[in-house]
Amino acid sequence: GTADQLRSQLLPGRSRQRGVVTRLAQSIVTIELPLPPSVNKAFASAGNTHLVRRTESYRFWQRQVRDEHGAGATLPVLAPGEYGLLIELPGAMRGDSDNRTKLLSDILKPKTKEAHGLGIVRDDKLMRPHYVDFDDALPAGRVRLRIVTLVWWRPYLMSYLEGWA
Repeated sequence: GTADQLRSQLLPGRSRQRGVVTRLAQSIVTIELPLPPSVNKAFASAGNTHLVRRTESYRFWQRQVRDEHGAGATLPVLAPGEYGLLIELPGAMRGDSDNRTKLLSDILKPKTKEAHGLGIVRDDKLMRPHYVDFDDALPAGRVRLRIVTLVWWRPYLMSYLEGWA
């Protein structure tokens, strides 16, 4: 199917929590975010221990995401189950693309007392395949995420690779 057909595959109804209608559940969620720092700049060792702490760069990026999207309450949620993640980075980005994947995956899950989260996915452990690409049309400092339920992953990725999505 085409990207339009895939995008139209919304689950009926909305996500429910304790009988209250909350956020729209979709099979495909697309979102743009500020580009996170690399994992190397996001975490630092805490003194002479094996403990790791979040750096100011990481906390600043979380604040940027929160400023743009709040707690994610107006964003759709992904339908339950396993999913794939398509990450589009700006073409002019320097550094390793895989250094950005972890922070982007983490920000999609619900907020915890330790970290901001958008609650688009229930658990990032459900992410199976992921694909990273570069888009010269993306402004520097921005990233586009396409979160796709596993049942739609292969056709969506093929559509994306063929230039339809």
